[in-house]
Amino acid sequence: MKPVDVTQRVEFLSDGWIEVARRYLEDAVETTPELGTARVSICESFTDAPPALGLPDDRAVWHFAIDNGRVDVGRGDLAGADLRVDGDYQTILGIAQTVYAAGPEATARAHREMAHRAGPDAVRMTGEIDGDKPALKAIGGLHDHLAAHTIENPHFEHRVARLGLERQAEELAEQGYTVIERAVSEEMADELREVVEREVLAHHPFTTNGLLLRDRLFEEVALHPLACAAAESVVGHGFLLGAMSGTYKEAGPGAIGLHADYPLIRNPFPEFGLIAVACWVLEDWTEDVGPTWVIPGSHRSRRSPTRNDTRDGGVPIICPKGSIALWGNGVWHWQGDRTAPGARVTIHVTYNRLFVRPLDDLSAVDDEMLARNPPAFATLMGLDDPFGKSSYTGHDRDRFAYAGRGLQS
Repeated sequence: MKPVDVTQRVEFLSDGWIEVARRYLEDAVETTPELGTARVSICESFTDAPPALGLPDDRAVWHFAIDNGRVDVGRGDLAGADLRVDGDYQTILGIAQTVYAAGPEATARAHREMAHRAGPDAVRMTGEIDGDKPALKAIGGLHDHLAAHTIENPHFEHRVARLGLERQAEELAEQGYTVIERAVSEEMADELREVVEREVLAHHPFTTNGLLLRDRLFEEVALHPLACAAAESVVGHGFLLGAMSGTYKEAGPGAIGLHADYPLIRNPFPEFGLIAVACWVLEDWTEDVGPTWVIPGSHRSRRSPTRNDTRDGGVPIICPKGSIALWGNGVWHWQGDRTAPGARVTIHVTYNRLFVRPLDDLSAVDDEMLARNPPAFATLMGLDDPFGKSSYTGHDRDRFAYAGRGLQS
């Protein structure tokens, strides 16, 4: 299964999105005889939708019903619906992009992490769907069909505000680094730590690259909505996955000295960001565990540090387990010394501006991986931009248009 064509992707609860739902349900009724006698209805209502959608009070409400072969899909409330779902638009969008075909464990994690980020009452359900198996199967198929068509909220400022990341975006610009505290649950941090430690020690005493291809969990890491939104403030719309590495560092002096994460970039660095790094903190970062140290504002020098540069002004990144520390624009940083027992285990996810080549080999990404992820995954893999896709028929105009929608960000 290839990703849905860029021309067929739609914004969550836009007119086009509702039309995709309508077509799917009408086709399902025509091709599934058992739905001819099914009766099921759902109404969903989400607040604080992007103003650009032009909805009354920025409230996105839609419904669908199947009633003895008749399909009703449209905007607005539906009185007496079997199931009603209420919540926040940006919060539920994370679930709307979750492909349930990825499996029950991935689906359960998606719901757990949504509740962790937004609270247990962020999405409220009233009523229930009965045990009509054909109807339930059709609803499950509808969800995944829509997930395959649903893009991330393209209205960047609205998304950042609704995710509560305005401070982080400002700090990335001004200081060159920031922290999203408790971005994931402690359960997620523990699950990741176990897998990272296993993968590093199986291949190298300190680090290993190419984690994306080594466990399903890392696909979720790459797509994390908070990390991606913060990274986009640095590297712009349509960014790529540049690398994903794991590190394992036992007690002792830091193994990585003062540097900027701009490999092969000549001084002076450009004024716009080329690379952003999201470091997943899988234990409480206190000074004795050997956290990353950073020199705030050093990115303004627009160059790599030299042997004559000192670490004056450096500060440790102190944050709780489950946080994501981000830095970008070539800010200077280094790995701190560890005096605490045990090992520092981290994930470093590099996001590249869409024209910067990745370091990791992603050629083994296959149709199965693409099928169990939303369109944002294909974008990260470099499948949705026009680079490397021109041929004797000319440039790929659709991909040029798709990649160019967010150039202002």
